[in-house]
Amino acid sequence: MLTTLRQYYRDPLYRNSIAMMLNSAFAAFFGLLFWIVAARTMSSKDMGLATAAISAAGLIVGLSRLGLDSGLMRYLPESKNRNGLYSTVASVTLAFALLLGALFLAGIGTFSPSLSFLRQGWFLPVFFGYVAVMSVYSVQNTALVAMRRADLSFVQNLLLGVRIPILLLIASLGVFGVFSSLGGAYAITFVFGAFVLYRYGLRLEKGLDTAAVRNTLKFSLGNYTAGIFTMAPTTVIPVMIVNTLGAKESAYFYVAYSVAALLFMIPTAVSTSLFVEGSYSLPLKENTIKSVKFVMLLLVPALLFIFLLGDKLLLLFSKEYSEQSFEMLQLLAASSIFSAVTLIYLSIKKIQKDVSMINYVSFALSALILVLGYVSLLKYGLLGLGYAWLVANIVVCAVVVILVLRERWV
Repeated sequence: MLTTLRQYYRDPLYRNSIAMMLNSAFAAFFGLLFWIVAARTMSSKDMGLATAAISAAGLIVGLSRLGLDSGLMRYLPESKNRNGLYSTVASVTLAFALLLGALFLAGIGTFSPSLSFLRQGWFLPVFFGYVAVMSVYSVQNTALVAMRRADLSFVQNLLLGVRIPILLLIASLGVFGVFSSLGGAYAITFVFGAFVLYRYGLRLEKGLDTAAVRNTLKFSLGNYTAGIFTMAPTTVIPVMIVNTLGAKESAYFYVAYSVAALLFMIPTAVSTSLFVEGSYSLPLKENTIKSVKFVMLLLVPALLFIFLLGDKLLLLFSKEYSEQSFEMLQLLAASSIFSAVTLIYLSIKKIQKDVSMINYVSFALSALILVLGYVSLLKYGLLGLGYAWLVANIVVCAVVVILVLRERWV
């Protein structure tokens, strides 16, 4: 047994996959605890507004990356000027995050009036602070994974758990307390990340090194659109629900998704590790087969657990969420099997620098989820969205399998 575990640890694919899964698992665990505390200290309406606002901030940060995070992960291992590449990516990401945040707040009264409170009082500086530290933190996290130090990224994410005691202290502040506790936690984690990267020779420098970024630009911008498509469902849908069904229903969806994220983290971590290992020119087909087996080994038991005991798990939030979120949780969880196949295929295409295919597949999945989801949301309510999510993942997975067969991978 110990020998087998040592063999797994010595294999970079497994070691980084496990580290990233632990990273994601603890992030998801602390995320669940955080939202459990929030759910037990505020109304479901306030919970819905908080989750929609956090999702909007996540969308802003995702858009601000310009795909440079993918370029950083792909090219940092072989870059001759690591500090220049890292510093430029961090600076550009931060600048765009603040710009997009300002544009979002300027137009919020038009496209999401229910979130207009973000422009009022102390919400304004706290919102900008949250967006700023989260944007740079995301670059730090990417750099650690690219340097094959996902274990240190794991430690960094552990520190995000400080948001829970902070929230407990200021839970009475409602939505403002949620933003303040998250912003404070990301600020602490940012300081730690800067220290760790400095110890490993990666530090922020003054000025922009455009030459260092230019080589990654085509790959980065191609992956940028794919990244937008990938994150759009999870960041747009909570806002969509608030604007159509109301804040309570947004909370029910977000809680279900937070639990389902425990399953999504498995294929996400393994596919990211596959991408990193491929960037080091390691055997692709062999690592792909290992990745698929590893994902299914972990995902199937986790899926069974969610289906059998997911409603009991949701009781941690409250009986209300157990009753209202369980069916949505089952639908989201079921999609993880099909999503796993798609994610691994996209990692292969990233290694092969096939940006066009990455965009086609990512757009197809995102468009299906959002279009089918919106129509189903209006016609059948919240569960209609869940079925649309599952159907979209099944359809795209089927297309991916056909593409794999055509490319003679099996």
